[in-house]
Amino acid sequence: MKSANPDIHYEASPRGPATGKLGAAWPHIVALVKNPRTPKRCWLAAIGAVGSIRPAEAPEILLDIADSDDERHREAADEA
Repeated sequence: MKSANPDIHYEASPRGPATGKLGAAWPHIVALVKNPRTPKRCWLAAIGAVGSIRPAEAPEILLDIADSDDERHREAADEA
């Protein structure tokens, strides 16, 4: 997913309408979560995807977000 269009990323995420080969999307989803420039809507969708696709790995990836000062960030990480 090399598009710069945030709508493309959202549509391709598991929270968006198009679901598919989630395992292949894993590296991209993790990159979206870790990138501070990811648009908020895509970032929140990626957080949810982390918990859905690989729940065993989610705590490690979401740990920093769960400790955030931002309540929405903490809630998103907790829900994932």
